Amino acid sequence: MIFVSQTGRTSRPFYDPSARYRAFALAEHFRRKGKRVAFMSQKTFEKEAESFTTVPLILFHRPGGSEEMLRYVARHRKRQTLIADYDDLVFDVTAVRQTPAVLDRDEDVSRVAQSIAARAEIGTMFERRTASTVPLAAQADRIFGGATKVIHNALDPTYLGIAHVLGRKAAMRCVSYDIGYFSGTASHNRDLAMIAPQIADYLAEDRSHTMLVVGPVALPSQLRPFAHRIMRRKITSFYEMPRQIATCRMVVAPLVDNVFAQCKSGLKFFEAGILGVPVAATPIPDIDRFENPLLRKCRNSGDWAKALRSAAPANATLRAAVDRVATESRIEIQMDAWASEFLGA
Repeated sequence: MIFVSQTGRTSRPFYDPSARYRAFALAEHFRRKGKRVAFMSQKTFEKEAESFTTVPLILFHRPGGSEEMLRYVARHRKRQTLIADYDDLVFDVTAVRQTPAVLDRDEDVSRVAQSIAARAEIGTMFERRTASTVPLAAQADRIFGGATKVIHNALDPTYLGIAHVLGRKAAMRCVSYDIGYFSGTASHNRDLAMIAPQIADYLAEDRSHTMLVVGPVALPSQLRPFAHRIMRRKITSFYEMPRQIATCRMVVAPLVDNVFAQCKSGLKFFEAGILGVPVAATPIPDIDRFENPLLRKCRNSGDWAKALRSAAPANATLRAAVDRVATESRIEIQMDAWASEFLGA
């Protein structure tokens, strides 16, 4: 099996969070099971594509519509099991103005639309598809037809191992920040700005209140008066991130309400919840499916204000809540479903 990701990190695709969840984690899971697997970027695949024609199964994460890919899929889709995998709404041109590229990065609408159209074109050529959430699978079915298998994002054993060490000591952990916000990409300016007034009110209540902001997000104007109490850090490695999350009393995960956000994964909850860190989040469908004392679902400004001031669960409840997150976010559950669908196992 080969797991291919269309990522800008050609030489080290592992460092792309999306590629890690949707392709690398799968490859590592099946490697541990004794399968012969490979993981690579799409650009690397394209350079040697014809050498992979005898591989029984290839998964393409966010397949890009290059000429090389179009030719390969057209030529081999009846001979090999070729799967298109999606974890964002990157194939619906009608939603172009709701994409982070346009909303947050001010990229040219026509250029972004062309890129989405190219992904949609190659998407129509796949008979088999997977998606990270139920709404995203529904969008894929609407545009491409057929049926899309939902394979949720899940935590790999390494992350769970780190979380076990840190999370089991949750009651004794050293909290350095009241609020944590983790932005993996420069695509969340509007998300953080949405709850900036509530965060500003919270920081204004007590001079000891602090915040940690990780990633390339812009600091909203309401929070600038508190910049001296807001620690800014660059994006950290995936396996260093849990240590930073564990320094926060609470993590916030706001999302602007649009069709693009509704299709996103709920990983912000279980990445922190597994550490015993409460999460206040916009209840997009993939977060709303969880019921847990560590999760505060915020639908309006009053919910956010209340969540920011809420206390963590008591120790016994906390331990049970972490165990529940561990059970629900295990990669084995998702990989068993994947293997049943595509390997007949």
